[in-house]
Amino acid sequence: MDHDSPVLDSDTLRQQLMSHLPMQRIKALHVFEVEPANGATPEHVAAAAAAARFAARGIPFYSAQDTSYLAWVDKAVTLWQRVQDTVAFAPAVSKFARTGAARHA
Repeated sequence: MDHDSPVLDSDTLRQQLMSHLPMQRIKALHVFEVEPANGATPEHVAAAAAAARFAARGIPFYSAQDTSYLAWVDKAVTLWQRVQDTVAFAPAVSKFARTGAARHA
């Protein structure tokens, strides 16, 4: 996983959260914490904030067969998909608008 680009698809997130390796689960949940909450839309900001709150609670006791753990993974994937959907449907923002260069043109 690239530290500069924490984008992770939902299937990969689920696989990592279900991994028997603790570090894989930690890395997967870390993307929730580093997702910028200053997205282009209020929907993205809200989704990223909800994901960060969820991640702040940490990972419950791992058991691949436990229904509570499986429900937690489902919730994590659902939240992450919501974050990704708000990015995918965000209106295009020009380079000038992002950098403020348009004011100086």
